[in-house]
Amino acid sequence: MEMGLFDILERFGLPVAMVVALGWYVKAQNTWIQNELQIELRESFERLEGINIKLIDAIKKMQIALAEKESKISAIIEIMASLSGNGLKEKFIKKDNDRGW
Repeated sequence: MEMGLFDILERFGLPVAMVVALGWYVKAQNTWIQNELQIELRESFERLEGINIKLIDAIKKMQIALAEKESKISAIIEIMASLSGNGLKEKFIKKDNDRGW
């Protein structure tokens, strides 16, 4: 027993058919909206992920540069202390060790 559109209209009436059609329309629209939102969320996530990676890289480069500067300062202090010859070597080396260089 196959029912066509007009059979459904005749049996249940126009208001029921309109409610069914509206339900189908709302379901189709919700599906479309969800798909669009998923695409936009994925793009936003990828953009934020890229920003995080660049920030981590920048921090790592800053840490490397800071370590290089600290080693240069430590070397300069050690050279100055060894060249002073008036007992400052022990004083500079002690301060150097206290700073963690």
